[in-house]
Amino acid sequence: MDDFVENNYLNDLPLWADDDAKEILLAVCKKNNISLDVVTELVIVQRERQHQERARGINKRFEEILGLIE
Repeated sequence: MDDFVENNYLNDLPLWADDDAKEILLAVCKKNNISLDVVTELVIVQRERQHQERARGINKRFEEILGLIE
């Protein structure tokens, strides 16, 4: 997951670009027992499909990602 962030895939978003914001995000993830990887995957899928008028299959992909939550 860090490869996407390191390659500037998400670095334009404050939650990944700003260290203070990322710390808050990490704290929220920890409090809710959700890994940052899951949140990152969800954001990546949304960003990949945001240009599509109809993002077919996005709900199925979200379900797959959310299924990773233990």
